[in-house]
Amino acid sequence: MFSQVDFGKRLRSFRKTKNFTQKEIAFRIGVSEQAVSKWENGECLPDVYNLKVLGQLLHISVDTLLATENDNFERVIETIKIGGAEFEIVEKPETILAGKVIYAKDYEDIDGFNCAIEAVTGEEKQVVLNSIRENILPVTDIHLSVNFWLDEKSRAFGFVRETATKEQPEGIDIYTMPASLYIKVYTDRAAAQLIAKEECEVWELFAYIRNFFMPAHGFRMADNGAQELEVFDSFEHSTGYAYMPVMR
Repeated sequence: MFSQVDFGKRLRSFRKTKNFTQKEIAFRIGVSEQAVSKWENGECLPDVYNLKVLGQLLHISVDTLLATENDNFERVIETIKIGGAEFEIVEKPETILAGKVIYAKDYEDIDGFNCAIEAVTGEEKQVVLNSIRENILPVTDIHLSVNFWLDEKSRAFGFVRETATKEQPEGIDIYTMPASLYIKVYTDRAAAQLIAKEECEVWELFAYIRNFFMPAHGFRMADNGAQELEVFDSFEHSTGYAYMPVMR
């Protein structure tokens, strides 16, 4: 997974290996010494042009600098097609999610829990999400549903993002997803047609995965907490990926 802090550590290490000071790096690529310091401290990332120049200056590839050649964030192990829809079977390592997580056990009944979820405003969500440290790139909004088909008191729902650290500001909730095998599918027209629609939202695909796809292909629910993830790729949350942890 990609981390700004890890990038900064790599940049510092490569710089020192070449015996450059931050000031020399800044002068050679035409930025301020403060900018280089921020990159190395994981506060921000260089733009695409400066990444390329850094690679040339340090005599390494951009992939090496970004460590994308060793990226183990997610590994696709199989693709299963149904009609025009593609279902990917992926392996994901342990994942740290940070944001606002609401637990049913904290409310008298399930109606109170559901009302608490609905009561979170868009502005409140953004304040929380924008406070998260060390977001994994690309930054995506995620809706986390936990145990929604099990006992009501065991349920939880979260507005979260993936992060590289559990060290977060006060008021940020942490939920750790164990390493798991996942079924992953995108909300394109082909997937929507599997549920007799022209277009669909992410959450609408979970029932199809659970009731039709899994039995047909030998999968069962994972016993690691049973979560569903809506991973959005649009600001409006109109499209994205459905992730469901499973076992074979």
